[in-house]
Amino acid sequence: MDAQYFISSGLIELYAAGMASEQEVQELEAAMRQFPEVAAAVETYRRNMEEYVSLQRLTPEAAVKTSLFNQINNEPDLQDSLQKTDQQMQQPKLVSMTETKSLSWKWIAAASAALLIGSLILNYVFFNRYKEFKEYKDKYQSLLLSQNSILSKENLYKTRLEQMQQSLDVIQDPDVMKVKMPGTKAFPEAMATVFWNQSSKQVYVKVNKLPEPAADKQYQLWAIVDGKPVSMGVFEMGDTAQLLQKMQITGAAQMFAVTLEKKGGAAAPTMEQMYVAGKVPG
Repeated sequence: MDAQYFISSGLIELYAAGMASEQEVQELEAAMRQFPEVAAAVETYRRNMEEYVSLQRLTPEAAVKTSLFNQINNEPDLQDSLQKTDQQMQQPKLVSMTETKSLSWKWIAAASAALLIGSLILNYVFFNRYKEFKEYKDKYQSLLLSQNSILSKENLYKTRLEQMQQSLDVIQDPDVMKVKMPGTKAFPEAMATVFWNQSSKQVYVKVNKLPEPAADKQYQLWAIVDGKPVSMGVFEMGDTAQLLQKMQITGAAQMFAVTLEKKGGAAAPTMEQMYVAGKVPG
């Protein structure tokens, strides 16, 4: 917390009025030692309070004091003194315009000071309430973000599970033929697999081991039909490569191959960029 926090929070006013808690007193006194401006603010407020008390102090008239002592010292004349005092009290006291203005100013100053102290106390209370509200709001926002994150991950896992189940269904289908595509001489460690449904003619590709391509490149699957390459479409890498990816359909093919092409695919395969190739069994 900085110096401005203590100056504007209303804690100084409570401290000077003796209304601050023990913890608040310790915090403010520590801030006074750390921040000279806080100590100056406390001293300024103390001087203002002293001036206010001084303005509200009323000094009794000298005649009142003399009259009291005369009554004590001259007890036989007490009745006469009382009569004189009664006459003096019955006589209207003339107040000058200057005195009236002075009294009015003092009442205004007293009311203003009371309003100021009340306002500062309310500001301090509402400031603390605002801090508590902000803390609860931040905690709520944090919990809301955590909940949204959990829901997002839950939906992602659910989608991935459904995709894995679909891939498993394809692999276990008795109408599906498995075509292994080992790496070529240029890329001996590469490996991919084609799953070809003989009934629906639907083709799926599974990446076993292919290097991640550049951002402007993409792998493309080809079916070799009667000695001619036919594009079966491009496929993705990353997390998607771990699942079966649906490609285009074909009714006849003697082998399948994968080449690395520009992003979006090519009309004809780049033979020197052929990574894997495999013949259809039988």
